[in-house]
Amino acid sequence: MGDTDTPDFNKARGFLIGFSVVVLMLWFFGADMTRFKLLGNEVYLRENVLHVWGVIGLSNFYLWLRFFQRIPKRGLRFDEQMHTLLDECLITVCRLRDKGKAFKAAALDAESDGDKLVKLKMTGYLPYRTQLEEEKDRGEYAPTGPWDYRFPNRARVEFTLTRTINSEGRVGFSHGGSGHESNPSKTLYRATVLYVFVKGAIVHSWFTDNIWPLLIGGVATVLALTNWLKINHFFLG
Repeated sequence: MGDTDTPDFNKARGFLIGFSVVVLMLWFFGADMTRFKLLGNEVYLRENVLHVWGVIGLSNFYLWLRFFQRIPKRGLRFDEQMHTLLDECLITVCRLRDKGKAFKAAALDAESDGDKLVKLKMTGYLPYRTQLEEEKDRGEYAPTGPWDYRFPNRARVEFTLTRTINSEGRVGFSHGGSGHESNPSKTLYRATVLYVFVKGAIVHSWFTDNIWPLLIGGVATVLALTNWLKINHFFLG
């Protein structure tokens, strides 16, 4: 039982999830809390039976608190994997939103040279990544990662354009020239972050490592304490 108070993050998470799942099962199936098995022996409770759920709730809260205290720095914020996913989604969203506008502008440029634009390829990147690389040697004032950038700089996307041109009946490629800058609105940015949160919770471990244990532990604690309050008639339920 000494390992219950371990400073190890993974063990703290394991104890919280394991105990919380048991609490949720006891609550869901309406278990008889006056008797249970301990080390293979049947144990019957005779005193303070009305406070069993209170003890369980406080125990679960202790495990929740110990896990919370051991979450790594910035553990509750997007990690590098989640920010990379956000970068990809921002590029895709901005490309879909601005493709028609960029094509129209490129087509007008081509017409001014007597050519016809056949196809336009947009390759996006986020300028803050370049800034992050350039400023990494600033010592204590240097940004430590994408999490140090905020809207609107965090959301700005620049596209390099590759044009397929029909010039005098011959089709060729045109690189460089004017690119295209996209600045999504705060509403669109927040919607993209929300989408990334949901998708990232499925495809990456950040959510299940840091957020999910807090949620399941919090729910189990609240349910246990609510049961205790109901049993002791602190409020009608």
